[in-house]
Amino acid sequence: MDTNTLQLVVAQHGETLALLITLTFFSAQVVLGLLLADFVSGLLHWMEDRYGGPNWPVIGPIIRSTIRHHHRPRRMVGVGFMRRNGPTAGIALGFLVFFALIGALNPITITAVLAGAMANEFHNWAHRKESENGPIITALQRCGLIVSPMAHAAHHRGFKNTNYCAVNGWMNPVLEHIRFWRRLEAVIRVVTRYRPRRDPTVKRRWLQRQ
Repeated sequence: MDTNTLQLVVAQHGETLALLITLTFFSAQVVLGLLLADFVSGLLHWMEDRYGGPNWPVIGPIIRSTIRHHHRPRRMVGVGFMRRNGPTAGIALGFLVFFALIGALNPITITAVLAGAMANEFHNWAHRKESENGPIITALQRCGLIVSPMAHAAHHRGFKNTNYCAVNGWMNPVLEHIRFWRRLEAVIRVVTRYRPRRDPTVKRRWLQRQ
């Protein structure tokens, strides 16, 4: 193909190429936003599960709720939508205001905030049966766009200290492979001498292996 022919093709299909490039760039930003939301959901989940006490002021009720959830994972299924998602939505709104104030609203941050606002609902769906979720939610779980029951079940096994990310779970294999949470806990222990809270729902035989 000579130069004149190439220029003619570009002239004829320039708008299509520009649209494809724009869609590709936008899709990449959405994926990055989903990865960011998944990571932040894991970070908050990890903090709730590993630090603080049930009698602490302010965060004590959150810790108690976490412990109850590990005792009875399906308990959250019967909780009302607003009670289940209110705190997460409040955090997401805070992030949205922050990004707006610093002029950083874009497809990445907007996707991250919207997905993050739904993180606890995705978590809830991962504890429901297919018959409870229906075909659309089940399809989204099966194709990996939101965290599936099988993927999230890994968090509730053993020490219950892995696979914290609960938007789609995409970050879990990476973070577990590099032992991100264990290394972060080691740094905190060295700097502050504060150790993670032992989960009272973990059976004694598992604690003896730790």
